[in-house]
Amino acid sequence: MWTVDRVRADAVIFVFAGVGFLLTLVYGAYLAPDWDPVRDDQKEYLALARGIIERGEYTRAIGTDAFAPEPLRLPGYPLFIAPLCVRGCSMWGITFVQAILVAVLVVLVAKFATALIGRRGGVIAGGLVALNPSFAFFGAHALSDVLGTVLMVGSVAAAAMLIPARKSGGLFAGLLFAASVLTRPLFVVALPVTMLAVSLRHGLRRTAAPLALLVIAFAFAVAPYVAYTESAFGRPVVGSSGTQLWMAYFEVRGELDATDREQEAAGRAALARFTAISDRVEQSRGWIALDDELRARALTLIAHDPLGFTARGVLRSAVLWTGDVPLRAEHITATTAALWRVAGLTWFLVGFLGAVFMVRRADPLTALPLLVILATWTVSYPLWAEGRYSLPAQPFVAIGLAAMLMRVRERSPRALSGRAANVQTALE
Repeated sequence: MWTVDRVRADAVIFVFAGVGFLLTLVYGAYLAPDWDPVRDDQKEYLALARGIIERGEYTRAIGTDAFAPEPLRLPGYPLFIAPLCVRGCSMWGITFVQAILVAVLVVLVAKFATALIGRRGGVIAGGLVALNPSFAFFGAHALSDVLGTVLMVGSVAAAAMLIPARKSGGLFAGLLFAASVLTRPLFVVALPVTMLAVSLRHGLRRTAAPLALLVIAFAFAVAPYVAYTESAFGRPVVGSSGTQLWMAYFEVRGELDATDREQEAAGRAALARFTAISDRVEQSRGWIALDDELRARALTLIAHDPLGFTARGVLRSAVLWTGDVPLRAEHITATTAALWRVAGLTWFLVGFLGAVFMVRRADPLTALPLLVILATWTVSYPLWAEGRYSLPAQPFVAIGLAAMLMRVRERSPRALSGRAANVQTALE
């Protein structure tokens, strides 16, 4: 019976994986032929992938142009799509491969959830991911979100399920965490919370060696990129944290006071100076200076109004966790946006509550969905919010939602009467 139930559950999971795959292709047909040009991050990723193929360098420079180091985008996603750019960066080719990633994500979430909340809960969690259109929508873009999501879920699941049972578990998980961070750096927060949960579950004595191997593998895997940025910019880490912080201050901001207006005007002037730079090499250096300047201005603004900035974080969080409407910008109306916000907020709140309820003191691994959600929320709270930025954490929300649905089902009158009947039969 156990084998039959497992085969049935696996069959349903693979059906859901097929649904996720097909839905991604449907979105590809919907977005073609211009593939949602308003999301212009795609151009940058494609340019970096072409630089890898055509020049063997990590740069957006083309042809015989001088090498220009990349200060903003990390190399994980460009390296992933580079083989697809050998013959021209076909968006249909990228969409097809990412449709496979969506299917893999469904199976990953289902299997990981099964280990935490049982087979039925795993099937529900996988189904929720397959039927959530956000994954398929971004799977049909040349963006790092879906790959980052698969890597983040895979790294957490690998560490939780393979350590300490498999000797190579730490190595494998460390490499996955590195690939995840080199794709979406913000979600490095999943690494410490996963290590904490694993060590609490199995004890430090059993997990010390594989966790040490995890850290070593992670460090060696990210070292080449750190060396690249250190060589190019004289610092180990670059990105857009300053710009994100400055933009976050003005997100969902009401009327500006004199200090706000002064800093906003100065920030916009800095952006205008950067935009006016035409030389690619100078742009690379200019971005670092711009990000540093906007960070300093953001910190000045936050010091000016710390309570207001903190309070507005609640509204930024709503934007983050409700997700982007999975439609072309020109097809989004006020009604569809409102409906999506309500549905997305309900999804998150019920999933978050389910993640809380599924925690069992006897098994710290059951706290992982909640820990990943909280860690993501914490690191994202002060930054500019876009719905897609929460996508790598959304599968953990789906696991919490599945746990809540299971909890409701178990407490339903039919389930309770069924248990009572079973007890009565046993007594007789």
